[in-house]
Parts: sequence; structure tokens; C-alpha cells
Amino acid sequence: MQKLTILCCLLLSIGLFTCDKNTETSDTGGELTLTFKGLFDKAALKMFNANYPYESNTDLRFQLFQFYISDVSLLKTTNPSGDSTKLIDVELVSFKNIQSDDAAQKGISFTIKNIPPGTYKGIKLGLGVSADLNAFGPSKYAPPHPLDDNYWSWASGYVFTKIEGNADLDKSGKFATKLTFHVGQNDFYRQKAMWHDIEIKDKSSTPLTIDVDLHRVLVAVPGSFLDFRKVTQDHTTDRSIAKFLSDNLEQALTIHHE
Repeated sequence: MQKLTILCCLLLSIGLFTCDKNTETSDTGGELTLTFKGLFDKAALKMFNANYPYESNTDLRFQLFQFYISDVSLLKTTNPSGDSTKLIDVELVSFKNIQSDDAAQKGISFTIKNIPPGTYKGIKLGLGVSADLNAFGPSKYAPPHPLDDNYWSWASGYVFTKIEGNADLDKSGKFATKLTFHVGQNDFYRQKAMWHDIEIKDKSSTPLTIDVDLHRVLVAVPGSFLDFRKVTQDHTTDRSIAKFLSDNLEQALTIHHE
């Protein structure tokens, strides 16, 4: 009987220790689900399975559109350099597997937990890989990690943005012209602040959707666009193209409003 009593006390102690441990590691604060949805002008962006009319009487079809985001924060004031709450160090937003209407509607989501409750004034994100992270290669990161790939050894840095596809330049329906545009290097890192009241509640999830318009990345204004009759590929060798795409990507992101 004495042995049974000791065993029961031991099991009770273990149970109490386990409960205390679970309590200490449980989530606190609120949660944000950050979703990116791709567009091409007003159409849903899909890889492989959609054709898009483009400038200069051409049509486009895409196989890859992706870009890094880093130093993502919620802004506590209307000053982009003011107090903020860090959400993400770095992530890769890749539309590579968005190949259906259903996938396009769902978008690409990241869930961030343990955010201090409150009403935030907006969100700020870096477009590309921040300089401190861009200083190290993939060997520092064990897969799976956003920075375990997409690295240019010759440039000692990551490829911030990739746009790959095909163009139909003669309306033949064959899409015979291959398109490849890769942007990297610290000079083409951009920061984007977007203003929108974001309420984070304790033990609750808040959705936030950002639209990304690939058409706006390729077309600054009518008449100012990446002309695929003149150039079909660039790997940040023509810095004017890299700047054009980086500046446009910054403008192509907007907070989605229903």
C-alpha cells in the first residue's frame, strides 16, 4: 500500500509539472495571417495555365514569379521609422505553385503568432533580402529555410526577384520567346510602408491580404514598360532594368480591400 501511495504521488507530481510546462510555453498575444495574392492587371495570376495580354500587341505566359520579403513589421505610428513590432526576418513569396483559380484565390499565407495586442497603423516590409542577411550565403541556413537557395555566388548575394515566362510576339499562339529576369544586389532592396488600421486581439487571429500586381511590375505607366521585343533576359547586368523592376515592385503591392 505504501508503494502504491508513493507511485500515485509521483504521477501527480509529473502531471503538475507537465501542466506548468505547457502553461509556460503556450501562445500569448494575438495572431496575424499575412496573405499575398497575385494579379496581372485585374486577372488572377496563375503560372503555366493562363495567357495575359500585354503591351505592344503581345501575350505573356508565366512559369515563375517570386520575391523575398524581409524585416516585416507592424507600425505603431504613422511614421515609417517610428516604433514597430517585428513580425518576419525573411520569407520567400513564390507563386510557382499557383496554377489554378482555387490556388490563386487562397494566395500565399504566413502566420505570425505572439503579437502584442493593439491597433497598429500599418505594415512595413522590405522587398528583397536585407543587407545583414544578404551578407551570408546558404551554407549558414539548414534546409528548409527561405535562404537555403536562390543565391548568386558570383554576386555574393541572393536573387531578390525572379520573373520567368514566355512571350507570344507574333500572335501565333506558340509563346516561343523565353523570358528570364532576375534582380539582386543591395542597391535594389526596397522598403514599402502601407497604411491601414490593423487590430490585433489577444488569443485571436487577424487576416491581412496584400495584392501583388505583376502587370504593374512590368509596366510603370502607359508607354513605359519592359519591351520584350527589345530585351528577353537580364540578370542585373543592365542596372536600369533592375532598377525599373525594383521600383515597380514597390508600387505593385497594395493592401486588399473587399
